[in-house]
Amino acid sequence: MQARLKRGKEAVMYSVYESINYDSNLLVNAFVTPIESSTFHWHNEYELLGVLRGSISVHIQSEECLLAQGDLLLINPNEIHAFQNPQKEENLCMILQIKPELFHADDKDNSEIRFYVSSVTEDEPVVGYQHFFRRMAKIAYETLNEEKHARFRVRAELCCLIADLFDYAVYDIRYRDSAAEDGRETIIQAISYIEEYMAEDELAELLCHKLGMSRKTLDRSSRAVLGMTIKEVIDDLRLEKAKELLKNTNKNMSYILDACGFGSEKTFYRTFHQKTVLTPKEFREKGQHQSHNDVLKGYLDFSIPEARAILREVIRQHE
Repeated sequence: MQARLKRGKEAVMYSVYESINYDSNLLVNAFVTPIESSTFHWHNEYELLGVLRGSISVHIQSEECLLAQGDLLLINPNEIHAFQNPQKEENLCMILQIKPELFHADDKDNSEIRFYVSSVTEDEPVVGYQHFFRRMAKIAYETLNEEKHARFRVRAELCCLIADLFDYAVYDIRYRDSAAEDGRETIIQAISYIEEYMAEDELAELLCHKLGMSRKTLDRSSRAVLGMTIKEVIDDLRLEKAKELLKNTNKNMSYILDACGFGSEKTFYRTFHQKTVLTPKEFREKGQHQSHNDVLKGYLDFSIPEARAILREVIRQHE
């Protein structure tokens, strides 16, 4: 079985839509990774995140929560989310990405099942959050197992996890909310335009023109979906683009300033240092060994043997 630590993820530039590829032998994309930070993105899959070390801040739609060691969180399909490391400390997370079709009784079921699983914001289920944490660890552990038949243990644990979510977690079945969906689609389109026209000076005004709405209306939609003004979204995406160019190209600072639409070198350096506690040069030197796709989502390299040892200990502690 091929070992993976953040594999199976394909991203074009730093597009906010994440297309997830699966091993044909598995029904889940599971990996262990430190997380630095990411731009806002979304995908069609359920995503379970558990913190093995340190802490991570997760921004989902307009809400934000800080997860510490032992915490876990479920992100539902198509929820716009981002990761940050506000403590600027080393962390390590396990992540499971599960196809939504596995949660439906048959192919004709087009309802939307939304789970409320968060060890920091939701009431604890009867079995306790550590029960789910251990299930996650076992799936991640077996995913890193190169034994020929490990895939069967992954599938078995995944089925048990899904059954436990239905049995013990809070969930509801929803149908399309047109107003909320329209707001989300507006912001998705806005982000696409930001990517396309990032180098433009008056980008917020350009967005309003492209979307056919006032700045006030656009800000209202942005706050409702992401909890941020459109200017804050633009600034964050520009910073992520700059980080991508620093880590994955040898472009000089002048090129990066122009490509990302920063008005001045002073603004760029101040903003960059506030967000990363590093100068652009330090960031480039630190991160050039990271692979292109993983940097885009903030995922960093980690030792497979060490990851398996940590997961094995988590499983042992919660037996």
